[in-house]
Amino acid sequence: MKKKSNFKSILKSAKKNIPGISGLLGKRPDMFLKDDSWPTFYKKAKGINIWDLNNKKYFDFSMMSAGTCALGYADPDINKTAMRVIQDGSISTLNPPEDVELSELLIKDNPWADSVKFARTGGESMSIAVRLARAYTKKEKILFCGYHGWHDWYLSTNLNSKKNLDTHLLPGLNPLGVPKGLTGTLIPFRFNNWEDLEKKVKKFAPKCAAIVMEPCRESLPDKEFINEIKRISKKNNCVLIFDEITSGFRLNSSGAYKQIKVIPDIVVYGKTIANGIPMGAIVGKKKIMENSLKTFISSVFWSEKLGPACALTFIKKHKKNNVSKKLILTGKKIKKIWINAAKQNNLQIKITGIDPLASFKLNTKNWPATLTFFIQEMLKNKILAQDKCYTNYMHKEADIIRYKDSCEEVFNRISILEKKDKIVENLNGPIKEMGFNRLTN
Repeated sequence: MKKKSNFKSILKSAKKNIPGISGLLGKRPDMFLKDDSWPTFYKKAKGINIWDLNNKKYFDFSMMSAGTCALGYADPDINKTAMRVIQDGSISTLNPPEDVELSELLIKDNPWADSVKFARTGGESMSIAVRLARAYTKKEKILFCGYHGWHDWYLSTNLNSKKNLDTHLLPGLNPLGVPKGLTGTLIPFRFNNWEDLEKKVKKFAPKCAAIVMEPCRESLPDKEFINEIKRISKKNNCVLIFDEITSGFRLNSSGAYKQIKVIPDIVVYGKTIANGIPMGAIVGKKKIMENSLKTFISSVFWSEKLGPACALTFIKKHKKNNVSKKLILTGKKIKKIWINAAKQNNLQIKITGIDPLASFKLNTKNWPATLTFFIQEMLKNKILAQDKCYTNYMHKEADIIRYKDSCEEVFNRISILEKKDKIVENLNGPIKEMGFNRLTN
């Protein structure tokens, strides 16, 4: 009999040696279940299945590694490309021709653009886009809406008030370590909010290098609102940057901006563009992008071959198999599951998000406790779940039925316990973290 891995000792060592345990906030176990109730580490991932250190198999109906693997984990075509690249040498003194082929493909898919820069992570890709906008306009301030990473340019908005980012995905972010000299350079505005558009966007746009937005996450923007943003950016010589790191390749085989029919000056892709292989692309107009030759933007690992080669494989497969159609269809099914499960159990529910990036919230007395209970009970059914489900090409009908049955079962238990006000009593540990909290142990 194969000896089981000592999960508790590994978790203890991780707590001791790695601040926060994970390099990604969203993968810290406290964001799901506290203590050792969450599996935390994996041995293998394939399709939508993940095996923990003790070979226990789970079905992933959460965010599929923060949305990085729309084709499923360990996609065979991506793996084949990756292995070929590694065998041939993933990096050298010379440059990979895949950079050129990928740039041609991205410009073809985004025909208003004529220039591309590559990076490997979303945060650095957004930093490049903002640097280029500032270099091009010779202005420093940035208007933004949405979540755009961890770098100083973005986090500096919380120097004025630690609540500035509370409506931009992650509340409670501490700008500790960000130079105070950046105070006032970032100006947040709310999505689809006309009051902010009038009082912030119009007011500050003349002094801003860029207007940075996620064109969709919780929903598509109001058509008049986004058209007005475009008009303001053009009038005030602001670079309009669409962050499609999360929304890209969900509604079609490139940017969600095509759905709203508003062309940006720069669009940034990342996350799933290479199906889990680190890759980022900044696609834009040459008059802006050529400023990369005037300022300093450079990194050795932006010249490796694995990322662009896998991105080419991903985009071609995405188009051939019409992956976005499957993502949308599955998302509609997931939303219907939540709605019906809530209705059956007299629970009030709010559904948000475009279909492939769906979220729900139950109207209970203590939502954080309710969500913790939901995650805890779904885990007992071998399903990794949270209040979000990023749909996947490998979510098969049998998997969806399994998820449906589990949701109905857990929603029923929530309804019963909610009436008795005993959700907290039925938790196996503390309530999960809902925002940003630094782990000290």
